[in-house]
Amino acid sequence: MTETASSPGALFVMLPGINVWNEHSSRESLSFLRSAGRLVSPRRAGAAAPASLQAAGAALHVLDRVAPADTVLVALSAAQRLALQREHPGLRIVPVTELVPLWYRRTWVRPALGPAGQKRRALQVTVTDAATGQPLAGVDVVGFTDRAQRIGAAATTNAKGVARLSFAQSVQALEVVEAVPGPGAGAAGHWPAFAKDVALDGAGLVIACPPIDLATQDARGHYGLQGGDEDGAGVKVAVIDTGVARHPDLRLRRVRNVVRGEPPGQGDDEVGHGTHVAGIIAGRGKAGQGVRGVAPGVALHAYRVFGKGEQTATSFNVAKAIRQAVDDGCDLINLSLGGADEVPEIWREIQRARALGAVCLAAAGNEYRAPVGYPGRYSQVLAVSACGRKGTFPAQSAQTLTIAKPYGTDRKDFIADFSNVGCEINLTGPGVGIVSTVPGGYAVMDGTSMACPAMTGSLARLLARKPRLLRAERNQQRSDAIVRLALEAARPLGFGADFEGAGLLR
Repeated sequence: MTETASSPGALFVMLPGINVWNEHSSRESLSFLRSAGRLVSPRRAGAAAPASLQAAGAALHVLDRVAPADTVLVALSAAQRLALQREHPGLRIVPVTELVPLWYRRTWVRPALGPAGQKRRALQVTVTDAATGQPLAGVDVVGFTDRAQRIGAAATTNAKGVARLSFAQSVQALEVVEAVPGPGAGAAGHWPAFAKDVALDGAGLVIACPPIDLATQDARGHYGLQGGDEDGAGVKVAVIDTGVARHPDLRLRRVRNVVRGEPPGQGDDEVGHGTHVAGIIAGRGKAGQGVRGVAPGVALHAYRVFGKGEQTATSFNVAKAIRQAVDDGCDLINLSLGGADEVPEIWREIQRARALGAVCLAAAGNEYRAPVGYPGRYSQVLAVSACGRKGTFPAQSAQTLTIAKPYGTDRKDFIADFSNVGCEINLTGPGVGIVSTVPGGYAVMDGTSMACPAMTGSLARLLARKPRLLRAERNQQRSDAIVRLALEAARPLGFGADFEGAGLLR
């Protein structure tokens, strides 16, 4: 068994097959994992693999571990996997899966190419600043022939603010065209904007994106989810995400990078998502000049699980980060990421977190009212859907397109059209038109990714006001009490339990 980043075979996670019925009878599996995990230890780098750790006549390639004698990341061929399973039937050997940030990706599109060789129709879109009329470069522009199915074409504006979309000759009109300033672009400080029922008649289209006004209240502000400097004091909150960039509105207590082969203290955010999440929880900007989080007083821990240049995170890295956050004493763990497949190694760490007094909150997903994704689907977490509020975003912004039934008791409240829903939902939070921090400034994002940290911050604020619970022994009784605190304090907005769970926590 050797440790190498260029190992052959697919990536698998090996973990003990322990449950409440056999927890005392998996010693062989644990012994195997202990031996495998030792080879990842820096003290054993390059050590020879014991004969018991061979499979199909070849040494296994051990890449990483969650903890000693625990979950291990390996590269296996098909033959090795079968050989291992025969030799150690008590092991669980599962493929690594990929998780994505759960912001609402307006730019995700299925190309509408049409027959090969057919003439094309073009639409020239110019994107400008709604306040100054100046062109905006680096803005993603998407034209949809069918928005519900995400069918259309996409392009990015050049230095003159111009993007050209190309469609099959048979396409006469577009259902909608959206201009989406990205968090890393120079236009990041603007709202996305749109135009509906656009004819492809040769005429150009101009879309004006309103600039962000930090003095204007977004949906989070409307619901009272902006706190004072001491709100959340004493509570440790983990953000497991794309990293968190240095920002004048953020104060980080601890930064860790769990991606093997990268500097452990390098928490830079190349994507912008994790920084946005962190600002929602704990932004400390001055009112009107920066972003105020729900609980600015928390001790904010950032765990980067996305490798350099990567847009997805492995399920193994997320599991590893949850383990580290619990061992670092975090009380609440924010998971604004997910996928459609089960993630047993993450579930194992979520269960351990609950057993040791910590609670995970997870975004439900953004697949247009689809079932809740993983890990939010697990009953041991608090799953959060995304709601919105009419009037908390500019009328010409693309957030208008997310308004959908059911409406709340107050008809201005709605569940975002993109939000996943179901009986697993525990809470709902504002996730439409949320202004927060990104590397180098501020940006608007939508998604259950934004709703989740709003509820994490709100729960941190509540927990800080319960000093006996905060200082209680870290066990299952403590985590159960924290969940009970959240569900008892939440107030329904009138959407129904499958859409909002117990309601909004504030």
